[in-house]
Amino acid sequence: MNKFRRTLGASTLIQDKVVNLAGQDIGQIEELMIDVTTGRVAYAVMSFGGFLGIGNKLFALPWSAVTVDEAKKRFVVNVTRESLDELPGFDKEHWPDLGDLEFAAGVYRQFGAIPYWT
Repeated sequence: MNKFRRTLGASTLIQDKVVNLAGQDIGQIEELMIDVTTGRVAYAVMSFGGFLGIGNKLFALPWSAVTVDEAKKRFVVNVTRESLDELPGFDKEHWPDLGDLEFAAGVYRQFGAIPYWT
């Protein structure tokens, strides 16, 4: 019997697939952002779109909005491809200040997630 592990190495999650609730492939995890003051994962950074990594957008996904499907080695997020087209993302050369609380509150609001720092 496989038991869900409560801890996983961050490097084992990088490049894992991200799917939506319908099971559609919507991207992959590029990075995990850790709040070093609390030791908590603040965001998973997901890439979406583009072709062979060219023209893709990055999104900060609130960790509380992400479900880990360890059995299938993927993440599940309640978002559609269409809504990702509408959401503001960023590119790999121009990352926002992910530690800025105003930015963070907006990201958490976009995904209907409760900020972990409240």
